[in-house]
Amino acid sequence: MRAYCLFILLPACFFWSSCEDIINIDLDDAEPKLVIAGEVSFLRNAEVSVSRTVPFSSAQPFDPVSGAEVEVEYVGHQTYRLSEIRPGVYASSSEVTPREGRTFRLRVAVGSKVFTATSVMPDLVNADSIGTTVTTVFGEERKSVALKYQDPPGVANYYRYLWSINGSPFKMVRATDDKFNDGRYVTENLGDFDTELETDDFVVVRMQCIDKATYDFWNAVQSINPGSAAPANPPSVFGDEALGFFSAYTEVQLSTTVQ
Repeated sequence: MRAYCLFILLPACFFWSSCEDIINIDLDDAEPKLVIAGEVSFLRNAEVSVSRTVPFSSAQPFDPVSGAEVEVEYVGHQTYRLSEIRPGVYASSSEVTPREGRTFRLRVAVGSKVFTATSVMPDLVNADSIGTTVTTVFGEERKSVALKYQDPPGVANYYRYLWSINGSPFKMVRATDDKFNDGRYVTENLGDFDTELETDDFVVVRMQCIDKATYDFWNAVQSINPGSAAPANPPSVFGDEALGFFSAYTEVQLSTTVQ
């Protein structure tokens, strides 16, 4: 059994920043796996990364796949042919202007193999405020950023939160669902033990409304125990021959200065 490093471009890096997640996984198949990560959002170019896994001992973090044929179809409306803008990264030449509740289909052809996935863009849930909260952990005060929003009742909702601190690349904080908050006015405290917020830090938060398949993927990623000898692969929407996800999502962005 050979260890591999799965490189997945985070959605934030597709559009505004340069960031990455490196996920250590253990694959039964010694052959490299294809990794496809695609996203569509309001008024942005659709972008898709195509790469292959590399051995964990490899000096390079990922192996980009050039020359793929990549299309995103706004089902019933328009098909966007994506061009390769840098090795392994493909983008549409025009902004996608979709509507909530509409279906998108991704098609990626690599050689003779074709991979497809669909995603329905969820309704936007707006956060109405952002601020600073202070909690005491093991006798020490820690600051976090709090978002407040009304979760729609009677509808399964899935969220993904990313933040940028003082202009740093966007990083995923967590993915959540509304299993215990359906229909409630929610206060979501964002923080992690690797990041200590300080007074006057400028924080930008993106709150994404994602579909269930995308949530399942990122929930599995955040649940992987780095100390495990053989963590499970995140569930892929592309079947057994490729890893990855395809997400059509809505998003709200807010910012605050830590008090």
